[in-house]
Amino acid sequence: MTETAAYVPTVEPVRGERRAGSSWLLIALAAGLSGVALAALWLTAHDALLRVALPSAAFVVGFVLYLSAPVRYVEYTLWLWFLTPLIRRVVDWRFGYVDPNFVLLAPLIVSGIGGVALLGFPGQQRRRIPPAFVLCGAAIVYAAVIDVIQHPSTETIYGLADWLCPLLFGLHFYLDADRYKQYRAAVSKTFLLAVPVMGLYGVYQFLAPPVWDRYWLESLYEAQGIASSFGKPEPLMVRVWSTMNAPGPFANIMMTGLLLLLVLRSPFKIPAAVGGYLSLLLSAVRSAWLSYLLGLLLILKTANPRVIARICLSAVIVTACVVPLAANTHVAEVVWKRADSFSDLSRDESFQDRTNMYRTLLSDALETPFGYGFKDRGDVKGFAVDSGILATLFALGWVGSLLYGAGILTLCFRLSQQRGVADQFATVSKAIAIAVVAQVIGGNVFVNATGAMLWLFGGMALAAGEQCGPEFGHFLSQAER
Repeated sequence: MTETAAYVPTVEPVRGERRAGSSWLLIALAAGLSGVALAALWLTAHDALLRVALPSAAFVVGFVLYLSAPVRYVEYTLWLWFLTPLIRRVVDWRFGYVDPNFVLLAPLIVSGIGGVALLGFPGQQRRRIPPAFVLCGAAIVYAAVIDVIQHPSTETIYGLADWLCPLLFGLHFYLDADRYKQYRAAVSKTFLLAVPVMGLYGVYQFLAPPVWDRYWLESLYEAQGIASSFGKPEPLMVRVWSTMNAPGPFANIMMTGLLLLLVLRSPFKIPAAVGGYLSLLLSAVRSAWLSYLLGLLLILKTANPRVIARICLSAVIVTACVVPLAANTHVAEVVWKRADSFSDLSRDESFQDRTNMYRTLLSDALETPFGYGFKDRGDVKGFAVDSGILATLFALGWVGSLLYGAGILTLCFRLSQQRGVADQFATVSKAIAIAVVAQVIGGNVFVNATGAMLWLFGGMALAAGEQCGPEFGHFLSQAER
């Protein structure tokens, strides 16, 4: 049995990236003109135009990158997912709170550019779309058609993008599997930087919330009355959401990055992980904590003894760094109070609320065969619908939910049965995708940033099966040990 070394991210030149070298002027021109236009709108206080121009400029730059430098496109799209909610809050702080906000469309429409892969790549092998993507895509299109027929609105367009664009982003990794090694390096390096950036910002947000975060939280409470679940806009009383727009998506991004760091070989991964773990704890998202443990078990299940030893050593070092910080009175109060709820769920208010929500709304969902479409219904009978199962039933209806559920089960089954891939990144990708799906009871994991992580790593795992067999794993162990 061959031994697989932990993955060391390196970038190799590929088709398209060489072409990007000759297209640097076009990329610089697109980025430069977009930056000048956005700066002008900011300085002249044309806030309505600015909120439309931000996603438009992001799309232009993303499209140029996709055509000229596809690996850079992936890095760019990930950073948009990580930072766009923070940009939105800064814009709202400067010009006033607006909801819904067009700024948040930026990562969605740039992710949707990945759908161009359906047209095929010159000189590359054409691949059939995996059944999971076909089934889930058909479910989303079906729901969109029903939505247009029953109750068309602008929310139909946003809802369609929210469900479909993350899927298209993940699909393009599989269809462009010839670049798997380059995409693997790009994703790894992006998370290696994003985990400390988002983690440290999250810790800072807990200790001294920036003015734009406080303003946004206060505005959210006034507009929707739901900010209590985010804590209070005061030092040591915030439930951390870092650069994202809610604790849940942030915790899932951080969970993803921390699992990925387990198999990366970099001198920076331990310092990066410290802030990441501390901020994940401060998010107080229990489902993400459990998903991390599930992902860790899935990784350890297939890892060889040497990789397990390396993971255990990293865990000891990180624990030694995090525990003294977490022992702070204010931090411990947040973390241990949340963790203690596992010991007696019958007295856990959040668990009871979710149980009552299922009891009340499940019958409502079953009595509506065509669903309610992509319209954001907010609270339903006094409950905030934070269940992926209920959200899917409400949005996609019976038929759409059956198709989508079949697609997700197909994806998980194929990933769990995938054999002969000795690449540790592929192992982590499978673990991340399955760990995200496992949270479906507690949140809608199929949309927004969490959905992007699900389909990104699901697509990467399937792409690894196309490119990396046992021989490739043996090559890695010899070349990168």
